[in-house]
Order: sequence, then C-alpha cells, then structure tokens
Amino acid sequence: MFNTGRYFCLLLVAFALTFLFWWPLFFGYGFIGGDLYPYFFPQKVFYADCLRAGELPLWNDLTGFGYPILGESQTGAAYPLHVVLYGLLSVNTAYNVQHLLHYLICFVATALFALRVGNSGRGAMLTGLVFTFGWFPPRSCLEWAILTGCWLPVAMYCVESFLQTRLWRYSIGLSIALGLQLLAGHYHLAFITQLMVASYATWRLWAEHSQQVQVHPGTEQGRVSRGALALILAGIAGVCLAGVQLVPSWELKQRSSRVVAGSDYDPAYGHMPPLYVTQLIAPWCWYSPQAIGEDNLVRTLAELVAPWQLFGPNHELDEAIRQARLAALETGTNKVEAHVYCGLVPLLLAAFAVIRWARHRRSSNNAQANASVLNGTTGYWLMVGTVALIYATGWLLPIGKHLPGFSFFRGPGRYGIVTTFAIALLAGQMLSHLQRCAWPMTARGIVIGAIFASTTGDLWMVSRMVTYTAIVSKPAISFREDSPVRKLLAGEKELPRLVSPGPNVGTLLGVSCVPWYLGIAPAEYVDSQFAMPDSPKPLPSGRPTPASTPYLEWLSQAGVTHVLNFEPLDEQGWGVELLWKGVDPFLNRIWGRMEPIHLYRFKQREAGGDAVSYPGRARIGANGVSVSNRPESPWGRGTRKVVVEQAPKPDEPLILTELAYPGWTVEKNGIPTEARQIGQFRAVDAPAKGDIVVWRYRPLSVIIGAIVSLFTAFLLAAVAHVRFWHTGLTDRFLRWACSAGDGVPGSENRA
Repeated sequence: MFNTGRYFCLLLVAFALTFLFWWPLFFGYGFIGGDLYPYFFPQKVFYADCLRAGELPLWNDLTGFGYPILGESQTGAAYPLHVVLYGLLSVNTAYNVQHLLHYLICFVATALFALRVGNSGRGAMLTGLVFTFGWFPPRSCLEWAILTGCWLPVAMYCVESFLQTRLWRYSIGLSIALGLQLLAGHYHLAFITQLMVASYATWRLWAEHSQQVQVHPGTEQGRVSRGALALILAGIAGVCLAGVQLVPSWELKQRSSRVVAGSDYDPAYGHMPPLYVTQLIAPWCWYSPQAIGEDNLVRTLAELVAPWQLFGPNHELDEAIRQARLAALETGTNKVEAHVYCGLVPLLLAAFAVIRWARHRRSSNNAQANASVLNGTTGYWLMVGTVALIYATGWLLPIGKHLPGFSFFRGPGRYGIVTTFAIALLAGQMLSHLQRCAWPMTARGIVIGAIFASTTGDLWMVSRMVTYTAIVSKPAISFREDSPVRKLLAGEKELPRLVSPGPNVGTLLGVSCVPWYLGIAPAEYVDSQFAMPDSPKPLPSGRPTPASTPYLEWLSQAGVTHVLNFEPLDEQGWGVELLWKGVDPFLNRIWGRMEPIHLYRFKQREAGGDAVSYPGRARIGANGVSVSNRPESPWGRGTRKVVVEQAPKPDEPLILTELAYPGWTVEKNGIPTEARQIGQFRAVDAPAKGDIVVWRYRPLSVIIGAIVSLFTAFLLAAVAHVRFWHTGLTDRFLRWACSAGDGVPGSENRA
C-alpha cells in the first residue's frame, strides 16, 4: 500500500542529508580537483555546446584526433537527464544538479529496498545514510560514481518487489533501471549491479523453491520458474534498452587501448591493499583530520559526535597506502579507489545483526531467523559482502581474469560498493530490532538519535579527509567566456589544434587539442609508433625553451597549429610567433598557477618553393599545400570539408589529421570515393586543384544500436499495455514458456 507520508519523509531526509554534505553546490559553487577538468568537464563542455547548437553529437573532434562519443561512453550522450540538463543549463549548474539529484535517487531507492526487505522506517533511513553517504562522497572526483551507482539500489528494489508481488511493473522497472545505468556511461558499476541482481534473485528464488518443496512436496514449481524467466527477460531488455550506446562501445572495445599489447592498462590498478581493510575498524590509523579544508559549524558538530576521527595521524594518505605492502599487489592504487569506510557505529550494528542471526540459526529457530526477507537473506549479504571485500584487495584477480567481464575493468576496489551495501542493510536491520525492543521511549529515542548523529558526522568528516576535490565559490568553468586565449583561438582563420601543458585543455576552449586523456581510447592513441615525444624541457632563469626536432616533426604531422606554454619559447627555433601573454582567468584557475602563460602560432614557412601553412589540419604530401579546412557548418561535428585551393603534386594523397575510424565515409566533388588510412589518419588519393572533399561520420554501430534501443522501448511499452489490459495473454505466454501447468499466482494483479 502506498504510504504518502512515509515516502515524503524519506524524500525530506534525503534532501536534508544531501544539503548537509553538499550545501555549497545549492548556491552555485563548484568542484575543482581530481579528473574534473582534465576529463569530465571537457566532455561536458563539448556536449553542452553541441546541444545548444541543436546537435546530438556522435563524434568528438576536439580531443586528440577525435573519438566516438557513444563508444567511449562516459559523456553519457544518450542519458536522458544529460540531454535535458546540459541542453538547458550552464555546464556548472547542470553538473551540480545531476550530482545532487542522483544522491536523492540513491538515498530514497536504498531506503525503499530496506523497507521492502523488512527494515523499519528508521532502519531504512540508516541504511540509506550509510550506503549513499559512505561510499559515494569520497568519490566526488569521479562523476560516474554516483551517476551510475545510484541505480544499483533502484534495480535491487525492483527485483525484490517483483519477487514479492509478481507485478510486471517491477520487472519493467528493472529493465529501465538497468538501461539507464548503462546509458549513464560507466559500465563497471553497471556490471557489478548485474552481478548483484543475478546472484540475489537466484538466492531468493532458490529459497522460495525450497520453501514450496517443504510445504507442498511433489508440487510443480511454475511460480518460481516463471519468476526466473521474467527477471531474465527484464535483464536482457535492460541491456537492449541501452543498445544505442553499447553497440558503439563494443565496436570501440575491439580496437581500444584495452586490447593492445603493451598498453598501460592494468586491471589490478585501484585495488585495496589488505592492510588498508583495517580502515573499516580503525579509521584513526589512516585518515588525517588535517586534510579537512573546511572550518565551519558542520565540522565542529561532526567532530563533537565522531571524536575518534580527531586522533588520526598527520600524514599523506596516498603515501601511507603505498607503504602498506604486506600481501598487497605491486600495481598502483589511490585513496579514493581503495576507499570502503562506512562508519564505526554502522559496522558495530551490522556485526551484532550477524551475531544475532547466527544465534537463531544455531538454536534451530528458523521462524525467528526468517522473520523477514532480510533475516532470511542475512547469509547472502554476509557472503557477498565478504567476497566483494576480498576481491577488492585484488587477491582474486587471477580467477577473475578468466571470467567474462571481470578483466575488462580495472579498479577492483570498486567492489567495495557491495560490501558497503551489505553493511548498510545489516546495520539498518539491527537498528530496526533495537527500535522494536521493549524499553523506555525516551531512552530509545536518545540512542537512535545518537546513532544517526554520530554516523552522519563520521561520514561527513571522512568525505572531507578522503577526496581529491574541493568546493570553491567561483569555479573555474564560470570564467570560460572571459578567457582571452579562447577568444583568440575562436578568431583564427584555420581550424586550430592546440598543444598545451595539460590534457584536454583545448576542448574546454572549443578547439582541438593534444595531449589527450580518455577512459577507453582508440588503440592508435597508445600505439608506440604514433606516440607523442616528450616536450622540450624549459631552461632555468626564464630563458626561452629550445626546440626539439622530433617534437616539432610530430607536431607537424599531427596538424598542430598553436602552442600554449608557461615558459617562453625560442621563437626562431620553433618557427612560431607570440600571439598573447598574460594571466588567463579561466586557464590559470584550472592549473592553479597565477603566472603568465604564452600563446604561440606556427608561422608559414617555405617548402619546395611554395608557401605552405605549418603544419595545418589537412595536407597533401609530406609538406602539404595551402588548404581550407572547415566543417560544413560551425557545428558539423560529424562532417569535415576540405577544399583544395592550390595545385598539388601528382600522386600525393590528401591527408586529414583526424582519426581514421569505422563509420567515416568520404566524397570527392559529391561522388563517393574510396577512403584510405595513412598511419592513424584519414586520406584520399590524388586530389586536383579545386576538388571538394567531404568526410561524413555515419556509423553503422550507432544505427544498429538505436534500432535495438527503440525496438526494446516499444516492446516494453507494448508489454506494459498488454499486461494492464490483457493480463491473460501474458499469463498464457509464461505458462507456455515455462511448460508449467499450474496457474499464475497473483495474476489478478495488474501491473
């Protein structure tokens, strides 16, 4: 039965806790630090610019030599909330809104699942608090953490609700939750969610089967088999719903950095050293209160209710983790990936819940042990929580690498999300038991209030001690329009390609850039034969940085037109001219350096007697000729037009310094022609003066994926319609599919 007051109370508590942890974001503040500006914001700036121009982009032509947006996935280009938020709001506002909104979703969904399995209202709120604000805030530097992780409890709620009611609305809800989680863009947490859904449903269905056999021996198990089939179909539908992103991702996977021998991809990176597991029970041995950069009333109250955090050492946590080598892997890790703390008080409550469950099992009091769904599944949560914690250490990677899916993702420490979820549920279960105990109401209220207060303060302090981000009143992204470097590059005649001190900086400025930083990069980006040489080292005393021939040759072949550098360059040796020098209010804030930066442009040079642009985004032959290289429209990211304005040498191809990737087709003077690949770039044979060459990105993978997604969405809508208006049809289908002769329990309920 729908209890409006209870759900409103859950939403109110979710909002209050989210405000407590992230109140500056409600007032326009913003994050800085971690991967935000090297990785997440460049993607979102590009994406938002395209949406405001009326385009849903398929190809990012600004990062490196380009990459497929849906294939790389973490832009979340097809995620419905992204389309709305980044299409209507500024980038910083959209980022903050989606961050806060997913915290609300996570808390409410976790609490609803806890209620569904038998926790009391306060126990469910504690479960939501521990899971949502224990695992995610330290990972605020990783946008995908809350964005995809919030759908885990939604999926679990749908599974449990379906198993209890057999209402199809919950199986359809499971499909939507799994689909949205995949569309959000980070597949590792989606994979972990699918493992949890599959294992939990199997455990619950097996328990239901065993119970039916005990109560009605010899009866057919049609209800169980039909439930299993419905959940399997729901899971398949969820994957298919995200087909528009999964099919391009699969295409990129086949030619990505993760399948290239010798690349720096290591599945063990981000593990939790075994000694660091003690953070669960002795956080004061690891976390340093000196790392908290805030000094306000919230911190004062948090220190009051969680005083054990004040005894932490004054050290750098990452360095302490690196020194914890006992039985640890040699691969690197960091404090965020290895984090699993969820509060001392919740851990104690969870331990008492397990002890209580074990006592009832030893006393053969199965009725008490299985008094609720959670009591009946305590063994499951104890098992999966422990296995996930062991896997987080990396010890099981030799087994995991032989299992489908496990070796594709790095960061075994992320499996700690399962451990946190299990502890949160068991802590809520114990609090529910305490709430039902016969003791004075005042004392009970004081104890429960103390549990909530200490847990909230504890998790708030840890979220500030274990993080790579800070919240600032004037985020750097808000100064983007004031950037003089951006304005100068926007006014250039040719399409700029910028080499700068940090990766993906040019994307923030709206121009192509090197070096790049991607989660799943095309294989060419890690191929040693195409590798970018080390940049020349600056000289002391502010003397101009000398040129390096291998570095300049690489820039020439890569179509770089501008150089952004903190140190001055030897203009004659580099062949550049200074366009601007000064402090950029946008870029300098990103780098946290207020010293002047220098923007240079490569000069024209003589080659074979002809004046040519150096180096230019398109060229003919080794040196190239002057070409006009512009998109068909200012926002034609999926097209690139090159007009040959001078007579080229015979038999020399036209090379466009953008990545050759499946889906790109080319026309010469409106006639389809054969595309070539030279190195990592696109090319066509022997153009003539006046030729117009147009490349277009029309990926078959996106077309197939979109068809699968649209068909699945239509199918789910049709099933919902049929199930509501024609219940008997779906019942007969399941009877036929499962070859079961008995009726469908609960068929009178309409989804």
